[in-house]
Amino acid sequence: MLESLQSALATNQLVGSGLALAALGLVAMWLRELPARLAGWGRHFFVTTLTADSRDELMFPALIEYMDSRDALRRINNFTVRALRQQVSSYQSLHDELQQGGRPVPMFSPGEGFHVFVLDGRLMWMKREVQVGATVIEKIVLSTFGRDKAPLEALVHAAMGHRIERELNRIAIYVPSPYSNDWMRARLGNNRKLDSVVLKDGQKEAITADLNRFFAARERYETLGIPWRRGYLLYGPPGTGKTSLVTALASELALNVCVLSLASPNVTDEKIGSLLAGVPRRSVILIEDVDAFFQQRSKADAGVKVSYSGFINALDGVAAHEGSVVFLTTNHPQLIDEAAIRSGRVDFRLELSLCNRDQLERMFRKFFDDAEAAARFAAMVAPDRWSPAEVQERLLKAADVDEALALFAARPGAEGEPALLRAA
Repeated sequence: MLESLQSALATNQLVGSGLALAALGLVAMWLRELPARLAGWGRHFFVTTLTADSRDELMFPALIEYMDSRDALRRINNFTVRALRQQVSSYQSLHDELQQGGRPVPMFSPGEGFHVFVLDGRLMWMKREVQVGATVIEKIVLSTFGRDKAPLEALVHAAMGHRIERELNRIAIYVPSPYSNDWMRARLGNNRKLDSVVLKDGQKEAITADLNRFFAARERYETLGIPWRRGYLLYGPPGTGKTSLVTALASELALNVCVLSLASPNVTDEKIGSLLAGVPRRSVILIEDVDAFFQQRSKADAGVKVSYSGFINALDGVAAHEGSVVFLTTNHPQLIDEAAIRSGRVDFRLELSLCNRDQLERMFRKFFDDAEAAARFAAMVAPDRWSPAEVQERLLKAADVDEALALFAARPGAEGEPALLRAA
């Protein structure tokens, strides 16, 4: 009996010791993890964090571009660089882009690793890493002290605004893709100010007012049951500013330009229907040199794949989205079938002709801000002889007012034209 009691006490002591050791082990483990736990609690309650990764094809590039614009981030000595192409098209080679005047721009941002910086007077830090798996994902984690999300939200909005401003400051030019029935962005062109296009007095104002009335009249069109679309015909000799006017109007109204050539062997009736149905939002359709289509069609040119009915469908906008605007340009309006450009298909016609005296004077003032010299220039140059493109080309060569006047000074030449101009 006594021996059984002693045995039980010994067993209880062993159990108690084991429990005590287990408890000590748990305490030791908890204490070992305490710093990490405290750090985690600290981050949760006293640090705000923002994460972005490369799977977001809009926000992530916008954030990277914005970093390039901030001196605080550019001063970091561990950085990476990417080339930003100005003319974006998945089908356009770098060689083609360079040939068209595009120049890729180097874009710098903090490289992989951990960075600390002060942005807008606030301490921030960033961790940038690349995760390699089935796909490569690049991740950026931005942090700052405090539970207020406003500073990081402001950074995101600033980055997005920076990206939007860059896009809006350039005009997107779309062309039909050679590989599908969709549009592709061929390039980003510089916005062109409407004032840079010198037309006859009142012409710009008239077409701009008509466009603004059209875009503001959607409800009226719907109430009347009339398709909300508008057609414009710009006609006149080469170099009178037809395409330039369309580009300037698009820039003024923040619109894209979709360029379509009916004489292209890549454009068919089926493709036209698909293209019109898929016009990017807030875009105008520019169909250039319509007379070439009629000339080639009359010659039964095998390279022309668009039928007359296909052309009419393009003008009528059967498949086009609401609010579509079509600009037709031609050097020879007499070659176009009048039925094809009747009212309802073409709502506004504008003739752009050779320079009159007022245009000559305003073009001179565009290059040289000298009212007296501009009046002399307009008086000495024969009106209705030179296109705006020709006058601009010659004025561009002149370094000053005297050289410009000398360049256009009348000298003996064929049909009374200045000899220098004939030589040019």
